[in-house]
Amino acid sequence: MKNMHSYRDAVIELIEQKGLTRVVLVGWSMGSLVAIQVASYLLHKVQGLVLVSGTSKFLAETQTSVLSSRTSLKDTDFENNELYQGGIPSVLVTKIKKRLSKNPERTFNDFYKLMFSSKEQARELDDKIIDNYLCHGRIWDLLEAQSGLDFLMEADVRAYLPNITCPTLLLHGEEDNLCPLEGANFIERQLPYAQLVSYPGVGHIPFLIEFRNFHQVLEEWLSVL
Repeated sequence: MKNMHSYRDAVIELIEQKGLTRVVLVGWSMGSLVAIQVASYLLHKVQGLVLVSGTSKFLAETQTSVLSSRTSLKDTDFENNELYQGGIPSVLVTKIKKRLSKNPERTFNDFYKLMFSSKEQARELDDKIIDNYLCHGRIWDLLEAQSGLDFLMEADVRAYLPNITCPTLLLHGEEDNLCPLEGANFIERQLPYAQLVSYPGVGHIPFLIEFRNFHQVLEEWLSVL
């Protein structure tokens, strides 16, 4: 990642190369931050937005972090008197990043575990899904992972939300430990044509845990887009 817009620019370049004039963007987790950026930039092309376990800011705010951010305002700063609580504590991400260089395999596994709710872990779905889907045949590049964490720690796309007027579908687990439900609630409040569907007892991967319902909702939404 060269800068905060690298992921956005890569998606925009792909859309332009394919000559697409109308697109529906789907973003999961970190991808939701990128999808919001692209949708705001390509208002005339994006006809729909699907945010799965999505967020507009990965980290929750504290009084200290707000004061610090105001010393270097960016084009994505969001003016709000209330502290943003739709994210996770920055100390958690900092700890993950430090552990990543020392023991990447263990760190990745612990990170994957955070994707599951307590109910999903009690059903032993975490180990099955991690082995069969998340880790299956995948080799993480350490620099790529660190760049992704840097992006998550810095990204704040809340200021882009008022620009988005296309229909938006939010699909979110109610016990998501990585992107709390309040983050999706926040996005829904900012967008005029947003619909939020939440899943009780579900963590960060609703498309696997609630496979049938997830796809039924998605197909019904797309059919009337």
